[in-house]
Amino acid sequence: MYRELNHVADLRYELICEDLESVFRDLILILKSNYKPVLQRKVVLEKQYQIKEIEDMVFDVVNDWIYMIDAQRVFPLQCRMENLLYCSFVGFSKLRGVELKALTYHQLKAQTNEGKIMLKVVFDT
Repeated sequence: MYRELNHVADLRYELICEDLESVFRDLILILKSNYKPVLQRKVVLEKQYQIKEIEDMVFDVVNDWIYMIDAQRVFPLQCRMENLLYCSFVGFSKLRGVELKALTYHQLKAQTNEGKIMLKVVFDT
């Protein structure tokens, strides 16, 4: 589950998830809700990411996804965890929404509370 928070210049979200895989699934949903891509159906690429401290991993993976959207013209479709984070990408014909420049380290904070991961992220637009 995620929700948008008020922020002066950028997009800010709070995520509350059961596990790390759910965090990345919600981050894909956030990208989809902002970019509003017209996605193709065929998976064209799968990437693997090392598991590490949550803030560093979120920062690195999401910024790689933004790079893949901008430079490689592929969009993250889904992800799964199996000792690594695996992410499938599909092509897209156009983006109808807001393009994001980057996920910032500013106010990037993760906490675990009652078995749930609570994460706040800010995107530079």
